[in-house]
Amino acid sequence: MQDDALEARARYSSRHLLRWISSSCSILITSSATHLNTPTSSDNLEILVNHLKCAAFELPISPDERFGFDLPGLCEQLGEAGFLHQSGGDWHWIDEAYPADTISLRSVTSDNFVIIDTTGEDKGKPEVIGEVDFSSALTTVHPKAIYIHQGQQYHVEHLDFDKRKAYVKPVNVDYFTDAIRHTQVRVLEVAEEETIAGPAARAHGDVLVRSQVVGFKKIKFFTNENVGSGKLELPENEMHTTSFWLTLGHNLFADLPFSLSERQNGIFGLLYGLGSMATFLMMCDRRDLGTAIGERPPSAATEINWEDFTTGPTSASEAKEFFEPNLYIYDTCPGGIGFTEPLYRTSDMLLNRTLELISACPCENGCPSCVGPTAAATRVGKVSQAKNTPLIIASVARLFRCL
Repeated sequence: MQDDALEARARYSSRHLLRWISSSCSILITSSATHLNTPTSSDNLEILVNHLKCAAFELPISPDERFGFDLPGLCEQLGEAGFLHQSGGDWHWIDEAYPADTISLRSVTSDNFVIIDTTGEDKGKPEVIGEVDFSSALTTVHPKAIYIHQGQQYHVEHLDFDKRKAYVKPVNVDYFTDAIRHTQVRVLEVAEEETIAGPAARAHGDVLVRSQVVGFKKIKFFTNENVGSGKLELPENEMHTTSFWLTLGHNLFADLPFSLSERQNGIFGLLYGLGSMATFLMMCDRRDLGTAIGERPPSAATEINWEDFTTGPTSASEAKEFFEPNLYIYDTCPGGIGFTEPLYRTSDMLLNRTLELISACPCENGCPSCVGPTAAATRVGKVSQAKNTPLIIASVARLFRCL
């Protein structure tokens, strides 16, 4: 029953995107779309260093070989760390460990959490049923989470963060859990930036992503009712990665005939649609790209004259309405693997395709297929056609026209 519910939920959330793809199949064969599908960046140090270790284990590395960037410098650092030794000009592997053992096929790092079924603990036979990568563990095996493994539900009794272990027991409940995570993005270095009509700007570069799981919701199968919640205090996680972002000027919102909360809902809807379309264009998994909203200006901006956007608020009442957001689409792999720069270079296509997706959706107040469900339109898990529902689609369409 649980598997059927999860499958139905997945079908509902993606069916309109699939319908849009089928009606716009030319995007799959045109060059304007296929050039977004770029290979993994070889400059990611997490990946490059691990591959270099494996290469040195198989054969000595010659200084004349080409392997990523700055091969001599990387070999010297690995030599200082005790992994390599230079002899006769070549670098040889000298560590006793087998380097491929530390490489994960699921994520960039091998820092995984082990999931232990404690049902047979009284008999001294606890069973390891699986592993979860570090970033996913905070949202899937947090305390009191419902973890589904091979169709069986497990309740997380305890998460030992230091020892990287999650202790679970099998249960049979009619709900699943959804973690609530707060995310902040800070710009470290801007690689490229450009002002665009709006007023607005687009940029990409290095960012620091801070995230923390602060709670969870219990969502009932089939009806998607919120049947409970809880607070969590898990450690904050920091990650250095790459991001593409749009900065929207204050004047972009000034002419919208909606309240502040409705405009903010429009921004969240816009980012939801952009994230869905970016996933499709990059042909990656939805979890490979993260999204977040911050306020301008990015601290590392160097060329954009932000004063051109607005003169800023002159009073407290104006400051309340003053909001110039950064819409981030960031790489969820530490260091980034090359997703965000292509999004920057083809941001016009990303915006146009997202507008097509939103405009073609038959819903009136937002749904998981286009801009996501609205907070005001959700009542006991069901979309309500209540009055005063924020006009998200109209807000998002207005933003696109300005861009």
